[in-house]
Amino acid sequence: MNWLMLLMSTMIMAMLIFALVMRYFIHLERMALIKQGIIPPALINPILRRGSFGLLLAGLITTFSGGGLLAGLFYGLGTGFWLIGGFVPIGVGLALICGYLLGGSQGQEKQDQPGGEEVGAEPIHRPELIPVQPGDKK
Repeated sequence: MNWLMLLMSTMIMAMLIFALVMRYFIHLERMALIKQGIIPPALINPILRRGSFGLLLAGLITTFSGGGLLAGLFYGLGTGFWLIGGFVPIGVGLALICGYLLGGSQGQEKQDQPGGEEVGAEPIHRPELIPVQPGDKK
């Protein structure tokens, strides 16, 4: 049983370290773009670029973590009331995934473009990077 706890603890620590390293690299990338005078697209419209995908990612991580915890508790301790510790994160993760699937495109309103086409008619593409001059105040 000690090896199972050691394995679970190591996996959790590895996931946390991986998440922190990825956030650090994203931060470095954004700072490099800003130093070059380019506004990253996620900072122009953060709700459109991050909301739904972040919800899906959080739901998947929580669901799979709960599944791993449930399997570890089941094979380590057997059946019993302690399995609730694995079912709760699975339920929360599934709720987040359902929120992603049902949420859809709430922040996307149809607007007229100069070309006569509507914005909501086609899938949204990644916006162009907007260069910023040092003297601009936006």
